[in-house]
Amino acid sequence: MLTVESVIAIWEKETRVCINLASKVPVGGLDYRPSAGQRTTLELMRYLSYGPYNAARRILIGDWANGRPTAEVTAGMPASDFTARMEWQASAFARELRAASPADLANFDFTFTWGETYKRGEAIAMYPLRWLTGYRMQLFLYLKGAGNSQLGFADCWRAPVPAAA
Repeated sequence: MLTVESVIAIWEKETRVCINLASKVPVGGLDYRPSAGQRTTLELMRYLSYGPYNAARRILIGDWANGRPTAEVTAGMPASDFTARMEWQASAFARELRAASPADLANFDFTFTWGETYKRGEAIAMYPLRWLTGYRMQLFLYLKGAGNSQLGFADCWRAPVPAAA
């Protein structure tokens, strides 16, 4: 069974994997775009640095329209800010999820603008958490496509374990 702390732990691990991957962008790789109409690596990193949190926050508030669009918040973000923004996002998500009422997470419905309805806790797992993992995989594939031939599949799933405090 997923608990608040286990969801936070998953989010934090995904954050570490994303940060580790971002450290492996090859020269010129920030401008890599698999095809016309797709994000560049830098645009993907910008989305990853705020989009999942933005969705989770909206679910916790109970209002999808509340807040600013991710593209607006991250416009102009340089790649050098990615680590700090990912760490901020993980910290903010953990703080807000811990502050949420367990009864609200388990009992209150949240309906997305596309019509799907879940309990708030389930909604966080169904979309923002999955977006974080899905776009992490996309970042891995972008880096491979941009020319980092040294990446192995373990880079997509594992990250260095943080040092004990």
